[in-house]
Amino acid sequence: MKVRAWHALLAALPVAAGGVLGAGTLRAAAYGERDGVNGSDIVADDAADAACVILERETLTFYIDDLPASADAAKESTSRVSAEYTLYNPTAEDLSLRLYLPVGSSPAYLDGVSSARYTVTAEGESLRLTARHTYQERNYFGAAFDLDGERPRDERRQDTFFGEEVSVTIYTYTVSVPAGGGDTRTFIFRYDANPRRTQIFSAENGALGVSNGSGELYMNVASGKTQQVVVYAVGDVPDGVSADVYSMAGAEARPVQGAEVALSREESTTFGALVDGMYAALPQTTRGVLSSVDFYNAAVAMLEGGEQAGLTSRADATAVLENLMLWYEYELTLPAGARVTHTVTAPLYPDLPEEGGERWTYHYLLSPGQQWKKFGGIEIRVVTSYHIENGSLEFTADEGGFVYVKEGLPLGELVLTVTPSQTAPTDPDTYGDQPPTLVTALIILGVTVGIAAVVLAIVVLARRRANKRARAEEEKCRGGTTEGKVDIEPFPELGGENDEKDENGKKDENDGRSD
Repeated sequence: MKVRAWHALLAALPVAAGGVLGAGTLRAAAYGERDGVNGSDIVADDAADAACVILERETLTFYIDDLPASADAAKESTSRVSAEYTLYNPTAEDLSLRLYLPVGSSPAYLDGVSSARYTVTAEGESLRLTARHTYQERNYFGAAFDLDGERPRDERRQDTFFGEEVSVTIYTYTVSVPAGGGDTRTFIFRYDANPRRTQIFSAENGALGVSNGSGELYMNVASGKTQQVVVYAVGDVPDGVSADVYSMAGAEARPVQGAEVALSREESTTFGALVDGMYAALPQTTRGVLSSVDFYNAAVAMLEGGEQAGLTSRADATAVLENLMLWYEYELTLPAGARVTHTVTAPLYPDLPEEGGERWTYHYLLSPGQQWKKFGGIEIRVVTSYHIENGSLEFTADEGGFVYVKEGLPLGELVLTVTPSQTAPTDPDTYGDQPPTLVTALIILGVTVGIAAVVLAIVVLARRRANKRARAEEEKCRGGTTEGKVDIEPFPELGGENDEKDENGKKDENDGRSD
């Protein structure tokens, strides 16, 4: 059997990608890597209600007290952002808004943020905050995150292939691999199925491919051990199921002599029962802050993402917890014809500079302001003794720091690059700390000579989209308030006995945690 690209793909699969939104622990990542939402304006749950409200004024104040040189220093940083919103209800009726504060993912370089606290104040009433969670794949490829479209849901998703009553066939194999020939070999599960009616997933990291007209699931297995391998078939039961262990030497895979693969158990369940079982197995401390509905919807989003990428997602609880995004949900009442000043304060965590660099970059999403009926104006202050080298907005030096004022909502998001002085040395990354518009201009200048290639790519993409639309058409033919303040921990601990161990047998404190 020939296996070409899959050998390289398997070697590139992470043991455990991404990070856990937990009190404290995240998997290590490059300092320059951004993870999720680093800072954001509030988001309304009901777009219709938000469209009735006027945000008369927003005042953002960034207090950049220090520039942390390490992850430990960042954890103890007192830098913070305060967002004050003046909301006006012009209607003749009281409006009860359900709002979300997108906390997002803790920066990947942190191993704990337990000392950081969030405060929420409103004129009139103490606010009750509830932790909510959604699934968010770690943003390795720069894909935009749609805050409005990714809000938590109150009900289990129904608009998906992964319905609660969809059948699941679970194949459990006992695999014995002789020692020698490298630390790992490749377990290959072969099957025949209509991909629109059957989706295949593994209990651990793997990859899907097609070879010789059949679907194949590839997973690494350890040499010199006997272990269990679990495969899930969601939907119709696949045909032609078989499994074996192969070497991955060169361009061809050959069966490993002496390896034994036995189907020890085959059972049926439903997708809803499968996910409920995963949730029930979580520690009580985890289930205390992570609702079953949020967990279910996160599992669905994870598996849908795996299908779209052509890679499998691990169909287990740890895989869900690794990619959770934290939101704080609360209610705010706006009396008819009244104004309410609402303030949220959150810690600031920058992108740390590369080794030898002296540039700290902060990101904050302003685009949620588009949801309101009218946006009166914004004032952004940066209170700091440091220097703003680059920014996506044009700041002016002011007493105590810098200021930006605009009537209306600025286009784009806020990016601040801060340096200790105006003479900071150049970082190794030429473009990484530039404002987005400048990056775009530099890239355009650098690729002018490649316009012909770009045009060709656009034509190809347009044809692909046209073909996709045609296939879709074909398928269709077939068938309010007193003063109050609440302090909350940003990333409550989600820990338990199901923590994984790394390759050296050391307990990985990241697993089994979320926000």
